Amino acid sequence: MEAELWGLLHDGAIEAIRGAVPGVISVDISIRYLRQQFPGEGVGLRIELIDCWRFEYQEYGSTPITDIARILALAPEIFGYGTGPHPVVVNCVMGTLTMSYGSALVYLDSGEEVSFDELATASRMYWDAFAAGIQQRK
Repeated sequence: MEAELWGLLHDGAIEAIRGAVPGVISVDISIRYLRQQFPGEGVGLRIELIDCWRFEYQEYGSTPITDIARILALAPEIFGYGTGPHPVVVNCVMGTLTMSYGSALVYLDSGEEVSFDELATASRMYWDAFAAGIQQRK
């Protein structure tokens, strides 16, 4: 899946991180406005990073952190996609999340897999409606 998927997760809050490097890292992201573009109830997405060999967070002016529990305790909020594909750098409100992985899968918090194209379409639909001043469901 394209590294640019991280740019679609603007304002998403990292709620949970599971797994180990090297291996599979699972990141739960609370992003209600985007999740509501898909059927069913829910508030977020799960990103599975397959063959992840780098996962670190660095608050501005600090040293990088690779310990998943410490990263989660800092509660990074995604601002947008920085660079990639290797490493993928995601700009967060207070720092950067740097990752290297083989591929990524996206799932709704209800378990259904979502393609990059479906996610991009949902994001575009939301932001088009937002720009037009159309009320989104809550």
